[in-house]
Amino acid sequence: MNIILLLAAAIALGHQEPISVEPDGTIWVGTSDNKKDLTDKELDAVQKKAKELANDKAAAKQAVLDRLGITADEAALLLG
Repeated sequence: MNIILLLAAAIALGHQEPISVEPDGTIWVGTSDNKKDLTDKELDAVQKKAKELANDKAAAKQAVLDRLGITADEAALLLG
């Protein structure tokens, strides 16, 4: 999962910064000398919220493409 989405999800769920996302998916809040790992339940909630954010972003992107009357492949060619 995208680290930025995980951070956004954690913030959206009310976790206070600083928030760290480790490569293994562990998320903790606080400073390195005073950190608190999120519980499994909290991690599941963050993962679920991150998926919702990703879906929302994809839907918004598709809505713009639909309004413009172009496909995702055509948009990729324009940006390429």
